[in-house]
Amino acid sequence: MQRKVSMNYFDLLAWHIENSQNIENCRIDNIYIIKGSDNIFLFHLHCKDGDRDLIIEPGRRIHFTKFTVDRDTNGQVSFLRTLLRESFIRSTEILGHERIYSIKTSNEKNIIVELLPRGVLIVTDDKNQILFTTERKEFKDREIKQGSTYSLPPISISKRKASLPSLLGAPQEIIDALNITDVENGKIIISELEEKIKNGIIEPCLIEKTTVLPIKASNNCIEFRSFNDALDRYFTELEKEQIVNESSKKLNDEKGRLISTINEVNQKISVYKENAERLRKIGKLIMGNYPLIEKIRNTNINSKNTIIIKLDGEEIELDPRLSPTKNASIYFDRAKELEAKAKKAEEILINLQNKLNTLEASIKQKEESSKIKIREKEWYEKYRWTITRNEFLVIAGRDVDQNESLVKKMLDDKDIFLHADIHGAPATIIKTIGKEIGECDLKDAAVISATYSKAWKEGLASIDVFWVTGDQVSKSPPTGEYLPKGSFMIYGKKNFIKNLKLELWIGLEDNNGVRLFVGSEEAVKKRCMFHVKLVPGEDDPEKTASKIIKIMNRENISGANGLKEEIIKILPGRCKVIKENT
Repeated sequence: MQRKVSMNYFDLLAWHIENSQNIENCRIDNIYIIKGSDNIFLFHLHCKDGDRDLIIEPGRRIHFTKFTVDRDTNGQVSFLRTLLRESFIRSTEILGHERIYSIKTSNEKNIIVELLPRGVLIVTDDKNQILFTTERKEFKDREIKQGSTYSLPPISISKRKASLPSLLGAPQEIIDALNITDVENGKIIISELEEKIKNGIIEPCLIEKTTVLPIKASNNCIEFRSFNDALDRYFTELEKEQIVNESSKKLNDEKGRLISTINEVNQKISVYKENAERLRKIGKLIMGNYPLIEKIRNTNINSKNTIIIKLDGEEIELDPRLSPTKNASIYFDRAKELEAKAKKAEEILINLQNKLNTLEASIKQKEESSKIKIREKEWYEKYRWTITRNEFLVIAGRDVDQNESLVKKMLDDKDIFLHADIHGAPATIIKTIGKEIGECDLKDAAVISATYSKAWKEGLASIDVFWVTGDQVSKSPPTGEYLPKGSFMIYGKKNFIKNLKLELWIGLEDNNGVRLFVGSEEAVKKRCMFHVKLVPGEDDPEKTASKIIKIMNRENISGANGLKEEIIKILPGRCKVIKENT
């Protein structure tokens, strides 16, 4: 079976049935393009049940993603933001019986995603006039360009002998999965499948490196909780492979040229050495047969032309005007010249081989870097987070909005709430899930509360952190008072962790893909092989990240360069790296 590269109509239908309620009423918070691509868009949505990332790749796919990807912006993204940011998604539908998806927004815009071959992403106004398109397209029956009226592609009628897919309006993989062999039964089966999907009966099936379908296609199916998750896993793996291939294509082309040059130089060295050996042999034959050569020379001494004799299977050219010794010297000198050329070529070869080794290391680094950039993320990774030595999750706000949201939505009565004793610190929560926690867990969580507080930016060496139980925290102020956004009332006794050193450890953890892990020394060392320690310092995040990556490269950690942006995001401010692996 040929590998699937884009969603078919039944995939789109299944995704729509499963996710229309998840996408409708979400606010388009921001729009990005995936770094390294020119047409994979990421719509960051703010929905009632949390934030979501929607991937739209014209001509290929649409689905929510749980994977971390590097985001970028360009002129198209800026224009899309102008048209769509802060609007709400009001309705979604599939247009016709095609792989075309419509997303209507509260500001009377219509986002049209064409998943057809050569598909585009389009935004129209309420009169169906095109305001934006990823590409200008001219077809026989329609034109897609800014200012023109959008129209659906006409239904194509094949002039060739009709195949089952064209007669049934279904892709070959669906026909094969349903064991359809004739048109009449096929129409019934396909119609039943469509009804089944419309009624929400979806059986997500992923066949590794082959396809993803909303029906069970074989015994090789990897089953998923949702069809969106199956699409996300399949197409993200496909994207990883393509990014790896594209990112290393130039290097591989260069490697090919280098190997070709190495082979040519090797060949030249062999030829030089073989010829030098032959010439030296001839010189030795001349000297070893001195009396015979002298006799032949005397016989032809008045000849102005060279003569050719045969000795030991070798044809030897002699100058009868020169002594045997001088004739031999000519051959020895020519052998030396060739040996010198071979030596120089060998030096060039060593140089080329070193270049090849460096290039192969760069290709490997590039591939690992590309793989490391895309991994499945956990829900809590949108916050500051760590995991304590006893496996308790700790989450903290990145900003005032997240602080507010965490206390309102995530803080349970039996959880632990921590806060550095300074104005300007993250609301930090240990999710206890009703279990008893230890002093070491409190310390691990306090490290996050302290290091991401204003104390770090002020260059303090230590700070106090207090903690209370969740039921002691309230958003309700005393009568007549007002609580600013991100502020809370603490009732009852506060428990203090005194003089907590401002030290943040960063490590690399293998968790279904390599990810950065931050926390206390003990928490990081428990989970990570590689780790460095940071304290407040003079280096800005960019410089700090570069230093950490340099250490990683010294430790032969593959793909370290691909982590730079992620490292920058998790740094609490200006830093100094003061300890590393030994």
